[in-house]
Amino acid sequence: MERTEAIQTWRGHQGAVYDLVWDAERHVWLSAGGDGVVAAWTPGEEHGSAVFRHSAPFYAVSIWGGATVGGSSDGSLFTAEGSDVRQFDVHQGPVLALGATRCGLHASGDANGLVCIWAVEGGRLDIQHACPTAFGKIRHIAPHPEGLMLATGSGQIVVMAEDGKVVSSVQAHARSAYWTSIHPTKPVTLSTGQDGELVAHDGQKEVLRMSVHKSAVYRGFIHGHLLWTASRDHDVKAWNLDTFNAVHKLHKPHTRSVNALELGGVDGTHVATAGDDRAVKVWHADVDEAHH
Repeated sequence: MERTEAIQTWRGHQGAVYDLVWDAERHVWLSAGGDGVVAAWTPGEEHGSAVFRHSAPFYAVSIWGGATVGGSSDGSLFTAEGSDVRQFDVHQGPVLALGATRCGLHASGDANGLVCIWAVEGGRLDIQHACPTAFGKIRHIAPHPEGLMLATGSGQIVVMAEDGKVVSSVQAHARSAYWTSIHPTKPVTLSTGQDGELVAHDGQKEVLRMSVHKSAVYRGFIHGHLLWTASRDHDVKAWNLDTFNAVHKLHKPHTRSVNALELGGVDGTHVATAGDDRAVKVWHADVDEAHH
């Protein structure tokens, strides 16, 4: 059930790593660091390179319209398109989440509950809507058929239209919700939170609640029939989305909290993890469930 060794480890950050994304165009992993650096890591190479350097920590990184985007703790958004770096100052609080709709718009969310919706052309961001909310910190943004889905500091999972109007909300967690997604084959919303639980809702109806980690579950992603989760308890696990049984676990992936988790790699079968121990690691994501 456990895979014992990472296929690559990088240790260039001088602070905790909070977010990861795979850049499919440039074939690099991008990491957001508490040291004020967004770094690029090329598989097979020993060292990374800085995309952004800033006086404040970066909490989020994403790819918007081919441009690298970083969200910082002072509320700034940075974009890099080739050598062209731009800075956008709309948020007044730390930017904790970067996401996209299914219709080509993008969104940023901050610790004050503000959601900004952007149109993107290259490295230029044009704000479409600035949407204050009363849901607390915006921890995660995922695409939804009606626009966006937000995991919030109030523990609610919120659906927001592309014009910024709230469509629906459900109280999924008693404390912060950190991650949310739609089940790939069922009309069910999945979420994880500070309580260490995985919760599933069919509309307003709760259909599943289970403890998946010993403490807060900061990140998740879906790969085929598996849900991968990463936690403050130092563990990364994979769960069968049909049975919700645990089928895989990375063996001691990090010595401290695992803050970041992402699927990628050239063939799309690698998982990258990172956390408070400052390390970025890459693992094989393929799991033969028949042997578990």
